[in-house]
Amino acid sequence: MKSFTACVLAIVFTFAVVMNVSAQAAESIWLTANTTAYKTGETVSVTLNAASTTPIQGFTFQIRYDPDCLRPVNAVSPIPGMNGLPLPQLRGQVDGSYASTTPQTVNGVLAEIRFVTLGGCQTDLMLESAALAIRNAEGFAAPLPGVTIGERNIALNIDKEIGVSQSSQSISGSILPLDPPPPTYPKIPGWAIGLLGILLIAGMVFGGFKLLRKRNDNARKVSAASQTPTLQVKHGPQAGKSFELNKLPCLIGRDSVNDICINDPHVISRHAKIFTTNNGYYLMDLGGETFINGQAVRKSSAVLKPGDVVRLGKSALFVFG
Repeated sequence: MKSFTACVLAIVFTFAVVMNVSAQAAESIWLTANTTAYKTGETVSVTLNAASTTPIQGFTFQIRYDPDCLRPVNAVSPIPGMNGLPLPQLRGQVDGSYASTTPQTVNGVLAEIRFVTLGGCQTDLMLESAALAIRNAEGFAAPLPGVTIGERNIALNIDKEIGVSQSSQSISGSILPLDPPPPTYPKIPGWAIGLLGILLIAGMVFGGFKLLRKRNDNARKVSAASQTPTLQVKHGPQAGKSFELNKLPCLIGRDSVNDICINDPHVISRHAKIFTTNNGYYLMDLGGETFINGQAVRKSSAVLKPGDVVRLGKSALFVFG
């Protein structure tokens, strides 16, 4: 009887060890917070964590928030050599990206993300997506497969009472600014309408001056159209490369038959198209996630100007020039 009991205990112990090793070996990302109760004006700090047996060379995350309750400030990564890559931000979503030139082992904090409370409310922070990045056989950045996302939501209770502003310097490392774009206001108050009327009259006064400038503007447009535009890849596959748009329209997508092939899992086979008309350049969305300077372009076209930042999917970043 004693030998049978010892055998059973040995089997249970072996199973527990195997399960523990398997749990530790899982590649995962999750969101945590030390506290969830705040006052107005205080700093909310949440932590993005990861466990990975594979050394990584970067990570990305997207956190959804309520812009009426919270304002994002920055993110800080304590991982040595991991540098923040600034991306155009969307109102209501934090979009963070970090990269390192050398592989780094992670088993704990990836980044601390900070917000400032704007007023009394109850709200949630949601980890919409996250990925760990490695360098593939071709030398390009690629997401690490098999990564699971654990805890996604952090519920916050913000009191309308004014609290004490905090510097929140608990983690040192590479700081990534997360300043949101300015808010848009659909309704215009009466005094603003009156002001617009005054500006309209002033505009009529300067109408003659604008007509004189029109000829010079047209000449500059013709000159700009005569130069070959380029797309400079700032982030994602083929980062650092520059493509001259000698052939227009130019198709961009994951499929190799495109004029510019972007081997990224968040880029669809035929993602976007650049074309020219009326001495100007335009970007057309073909069904993927397409942004110009942080503004979404959904199944339509938008004007492209030199210096515009184009993002396809989650992290493929270009500068038009």
